[in-house]
Formats: sequence, structure tokens, C-alpha cells
Amino acid sequence: MSAPTNAVLPAGSLVLVSGCNGFVGAEIANQLLASGYRVRGTVRDLQKSAWVQETFKKTYGAGRFELVKVDNMAEKGSLDEAVKGCAGVIHVASNISFSADANVVVNEAIAFTNSALESAAQEASVKRFVSTSSGVAVLQPGDRLNERFDITPDTWNEKAVKIAWAPPPYEADRGVWTYAASKVQAEQAVWKFMKERKPHFVANTVLTGLVEGAPVDVGKQGYPTSLGFFNALWHGNDAWKVMGPAYMVDAKDNALLHVAALLHPDYKQERVFAYAHVFNWTTTIAMLKKAYPEHQFPDPPENEGEDLTTVTARPRAEALLKWFGRPGWRPEEESLREICDTFA
Repeated sequence: MSAPTNAVLPAGSLVLVSGCNGFVGAEIANQLLASGYRVRGTVRDLQKSAWVQETFKKTYGAGRFELVKVDNMAEKGSLDEAVKGCAGVIHVASNISFSADANVVVNEAIAFTNSALESAAQEASVKRFVSTSSGVAVLQPGDRLNERFDITPDTWNEKAVKIAWAPPPYEADRGVWTYAASKVQAEQAVWKFMKERKPHFVANTVLTGLVEGAPVDVGKQGYPTSLGFFNALWHGNDAWKVMGPAYMVDAKDNALLHVAALLHPDYKQERVFAYAHVFNWTTTIAMLKKAYPEHQFPDPPENEGEDLTTVTARPRAEALLKWFGRPGWRPEEESLREICDTFA
């Protein structure tokens, strides 16, 4: 699918994608390539990530995708060479260790973001910058269930920041809050940089919901991050129960929103909410039982509650998909089937 004719970056432009070997980053690179752009992707280990180069060469031919090594994105100037000649930057890489120590997780996420911004600001060719944020930057999944309230572009998960930066001991159950705090403060670093430095490029952020759907190469990537919950559910591991009700988004829709936020002429300094459908296990397990009647699924949690929030900017995100020629959000049933067919 080609990019719309009024895209601010012409077809063939080079776009830098940090963390392009991850679940989200690889799909963003995939959607950029499918839309007619060239991609330079950063990874920490070229040997372990060689499959990315091979996969995209096989799909799109030689000369469209380039893999480069960046040992430590936290170091200022680490992306100076990688960003040269790029018209756009999509910054995805972050600390997903779920360590409970904010001094490590949060500070590294902020350093990654500032490093990418600083390098982009020094490269005159960069016109657009998109940073991957997360739904946890506004609300923790499973928190404030059954409450009706609005999530707006001014909503932040300050509760996570408070918990993450509380004094030690750093017990394991703080890890999910520390990760959320890292997304809050890394995204806030984007807006602080844009306000104070006023660089020559436009920036947007994309807040991803729970991402569903198959990765670019399940054989190489496995079932990372949110896909691990569905893998656990399918195989009878109780690890899925830690995920509470929240909004979800299809992996391809999420990636395309990043691309569209990079390219749309009217989206400037916006938080784009990749929130397609309200997710909970009661509904999801019912869908899966219907789709896979021969498979035994566990019962959903009793009285698990619902996310009743209204995301005021959600229509603005869906409009981006339609601008790219999509009818709107991909149905959740399709995303579920895409990932669960890899289990079956």
C-alpha cells in the first residue's frame, strides 16, 4: 500500500527506526517498506538481528533496508551517524526488562529518548520525529476499573511515577509500575525537548494499547511482550492473569499509525492514541472458544471488571488509518486469530 499523495515525506525517503528487531519496531519497519520508504534500523547485536535484514531483503528486495549497530543508545551522540541522511525518525527502543529499579529503567528510557532527539536535531534532513509511548503512560491496565472518566491528551499516569520512585526495597511486583513510569517520563521528555529546544522537525507520539497479532517473524521473535499473555493462555500457564482490562490495538494498525503520524501534514505535536477496542479476558476467551471449539480454554476471572474510560482522541487516531486507505480499526477477532493460529 503506497503512502497518500499528500504525505510530507516523498516515497523513497530514508527513515530511521530504533529497536527495529522488536515486536513493534519490526512491524513499523515492515509498514514503512510496504508504503514505499527506505528504512535504516538500529539494533544492539547485528549477528542476533541478521534475520531482520534477511526477511526484508526477501520481501522487498535489496537496497531498501539497512541494519546498523548502536551499542548503547543512552550515550549522547550514539545515533549521530545512524540519523545522517534520514528524513524521518521513529524511536521505538526502550528498556523492557521490567526491573523494579527506576534508577535503571526510567533513567535509561529517558536517556534513549533524549539521545534520539539530540541526534535528530543535529541532522538538517530530519523533518519528522515519532516516539513510541504506551497506554500505560496514561493508565495502568486493571487500575480504576468500572469507573467512567475521560482519558484526554493531558492525562498522565502519575500514580506509576510515584510508585516507581518510592524508596527501596525494589520488590519484583513494582516492575510493572516502573515500566509504566518509564513510558510516562520518556514521553514527557519528548514534549520538554520540543518546548525548550524548538527543533526544526515536527514530533508526534503514539500511545500503544495492548498489541495483538502475529509478529513479523514468529520463528525468530517468538511471543514477546503482550503476545506472551496469549501464549500463556493457550498453553495453560496462569501468567495471563496478571493482565487487566485495557484497550488493545492490532499490531499492523499500531505500526501504520506510527507511519501515518510521521507522514500526515496536519498532525503536529500530537499524542496519537492507538486504542482500537476495549479488552478484557471475559470477552476475549469467549471469542477464542468460538474460533477454536476443539481447544480447551480456562475460564475467565470472575467479576474481572471493565475499562469504561472514554478516550477523547481515539477518533483522531482512527482518522489516520482512514487517511492511509484503511476502513478503520482491524476487528479484534482477526488479530486474535492471527496470533492464535501460530499456536494451533
